[in-house]
Amino acid sequence: MSDKEQLIRELDQAPDFLVREVLNFFLFIKTRTNEIPKQESIQKTKESNIPDFLSFIDQVNSETPTETNIPKDLAKNLDHYLYGTPKEQA
Repeated sequence: MSDKEQLIRELDQAPDFLVREVLNFFLFIKTRTNEIPKQESIQKTKESNIPDFLSFIDQVNSETPTETNIPKDLAKNLDHYLYGTPKEQA
């Protein structure tokens, strides 16, 4: 007797509430197995976009000015640079 035949025989003998639970479980598993290939394809798409993202980061980094153009006391005198308040002495 195959698994399918045995399952059908057991379902014929089971009460309705149990058949309903088995059906819900079966539909859940069926939906879950259909979603796995979709998730794998999404993951592959994400992985294929990583080199594009890294090249974008390199481009932004090359366009950013070097530290020599940024004041060394920026954090201490942030209010001066933002609002024009007097600088604090080092």
